[in-house]
Amino acid sequence: MKVAEIIVNYNDVEDTEKYVKSISNFSIIDRIVVVDNLSTTENAYSRLKQLENSKIKVIKSEKNGGYNYGNNFGIKYLKSLNENYDYYIISNPDIDISQDAIKHCLDEIEKDEKIAIIAPRMFNKENKPIRRSSWKIRTFLLDVVHSTRFLEILFYKILRNGEYSIKDYEKKLLEVEVISGAFFIIKSEVLEKIDFFDENVFLFYEEDVLAKKILKENYKTVCLTNEKFVHYESQTIGKTFSYYKKMLQMYKSKMYYHENYNNINVFQKIIFMFLFLLRNIELIVEIPMRKILKK
Repeated sequence: MKVAEIIVNYNDVEDTEKYVKSISNFSIIDRIVVVDNLSTTENAYSRLKQLENSKIKVIKSEKNGGYNYGNNFGIKYLKSLNENYDYYIISNPDIDISQDAIKHCLDEIEKDEKIAIIAPRMFNKENKPIRRSSWKIRTFLLDVVHSTRFLEILFYKILRNGEYSIKDYEKKLLEVEVISGAFFIIKSEVLEKIDFFDENVFLFYEEDVLAKKILKENYKTVCLTNEKFVHYESQTIGKTFSYYKKMLQMYKSKMYYHENYNNINVFQKIIFMFLFLLRNIELIVEIPMRKILKK
């Protein structure tokens, strides 16, 4: 059983250095590839290069193509070296995980040929489980409700129906539809079968797109609830994008996801466009309020 881990860095050198050093001696991991996704911070790549040794490789992508592009870039780099692995660990740099948690995940995924993806449950820095550790695939109805703050408040119960309950998480092996992209293990043969990660998605909806591709091939995604990893959720995205630009990127990804993976019709597209306009009107009030509250 050979395992490689891909870590995509973008303007988050401190977290990446800390995380790579914490896992560098994990015997369960054969290769670590750090992909610098064309960071704009000074000396980011040269600093990361200092991490290199016989096990760790640091490479720079040709462009900042987002999460999916960066992961594909790292995997294809390994293939260019004729290095083949049974499993890939896909991980953000702002996490903390034990070798035992990884080993137990690998033990479980080895038992069932239909499991494509497995991950421990995600916790926050206060050591509390994060609600969005996994969720149900975004349907048209769910994303309509999620389009504006007004609809979120009015139909909150519909949003919660798109998540797994506390009772669900009492199962040791919880089969889920979508799992967080902060950390997971995927079988390499499945990743090749689904033609890797969809690089048309730059940011947001990456997990839902991956889930659709996995389910189409009749594979399972599983959360190992008695193991955990901590996600510190560094604010790299927040520093790179304004709140409005994040919302705009989310809208673009939403439309791509629903057009290509949910086959929505013209009428449904018009509904999303109309709700996007309403969300812009909401932001006229919301953005100034956010700035006031930060002060």
